[in-house]
Amino acid sequence: MEHPVLMIPGPTNLSEDVIKALCQPMVGHTSQEFYNDFKEAHALTAKLFGSNPERTVLFSGSGTFGMEALFSSFAEPGERMLSIVNGYFGDRFAEIGSIYGLKVKSMKFEPGQEVDVDALKNELSRESYSFVTLTHVDTSTGTMNDLKSVGEVVKQYNAFFVVDMVSSLGCAEFNFDDGPVDYAFSASQKCVGAPPGAIMVALSKELIEKRSTVKGRSYYFDLKRWLPVMKDPSIYLSTPNISVLRALRVALNEVFEEGLENKIKRHQELGRMAYEFVVERGWKPLSKRPSPSVIAFDLGKPIADEVQKRVYKQGILIAKGLGSMSSRVIRVGYMGWTTKELLYNTLKKIEDAFNGL
Repeated sequence: MEHPVLMIPGPTNLSEDVIKALCQPMVGHTSQEFYNDFKEAHALTAKLFGSNPERTVLFSGSGTFGMEALFSSFAEPGERMLSIVNGYFGDRFAEIGSIYGLKVKSMKFEPGQEVDVDALKNELSRESYSFVTLTHVDTSTGTMNDLKSVGEVVKQYNAFFVVDMVSSLGCAEFNFDDGPVDYAFSASQKCVGAPPGAIMVALSKELIEKRSTVKGRSYYFDLKRWLPVMKDPSIYLSTPNISVLRALRVALNEVFEEGLENKIKRHQELGRMAYEFVVERGWKPLSKRPSPSVIAFDLGKPIADEVQKRVYKQGILIAKGLGSMSSRVIRVGYMGWTTKELLYNTLKKIEDAFNGL
């Protein structure tokens, strides 16, 4: 078996047209052909966020690059940051902030538990923070946090609200310009259905204006250097991942051909389907409500490794849990173009493997 179906929390499966785009002959990074492709991909990225193209950045790298770019572009050593943590990737926010010299405090909730808005309000009333960070969908638990309720509290206390949308942009309802978020970033390999290697960032006008004098502490990660490139991609800052960005253009067009609202509705239905299947089998979802992109659930006994192996032998790759419960937890992603049939088939194979042990 050379090519298992990917039912993990990213990267996701690619459509035939995206694969074809990825395999096109190389073109020059300053060519008119790539210029046109990049401009279209950038415009579609802004449309996906619901953001202004002048404050939307598209560049090469992993999702973590988007996280690090915040600190290297807009934060100064000694500033205070509150990292809301209810899964693995909230801790990564805290770690990177500390590396850049911020005074980081983590506000921890049990994995899978939603953010206690009253507790957040109490914390922000006691201390002043420049940044508050949150992971929208944490793939370690399948928890989707409520951006609106958390963001409204954050804005009451004049902090910049920073959101990791790597596993939610394109799967969940979101409109950057209508919400409380100041900095949102995502990546190409998840809900959009493109290969890894492209980062998408949306910035608020307030963040750019108030942080325009902050001296960037990186060449590549300084978004203030990238903003002019968005207007004119012929400006040479760094050679981009040409093939990935061209494939992303195709994937984004597929998103809007389906219709963003239709795509989000499809993922919501997949999330409910997965949640109901898991609960009916007596397994325990780590999140109390369905996520539109991934589910993590406790099998009740330490057999996740064997279940994963048995499902893989049938042509499907699923993921085990992260952290201390990895031996008991299975994670299934349903991003990109995943259908109900594919998801049900995956869950049924997990059930068969479980019952065979």
